Amino acid sequence: MKVSVYEAKAKLSQMINMALEGEEVIITRNGTETVRLVPVPVPKKKNWIGMWKGQGAVLDSFFDPIDDEEIKYLTGEIESKFPDENTD
Repeated sequence: MKVSVYEAKAKLSQMINMALEGEEVIITRNGTETVRLVPVPVPKKKNWIGMWKGQGAVLDSFFDPIDDEEIKYLTGEIESKFPDENTD
């Protein structure tokens, strides 16, 4: 479809819809093709599930059993697993 600038001003919404549907829309000025109206490519959406796959690692030691003292620390039974170095 070719339209003049004057006609494009009056029918811009229709021309945008036509371009979105794949029709070529060309705007002319003084009979010379000047502008082609085309849709902007939409970026592909990322798949959020698994988007970090392969970008991190879990050390094998993560799965090692923890001892009783660590369990007490994690459950709040003791304040710290390590002695306070600042205490005199």
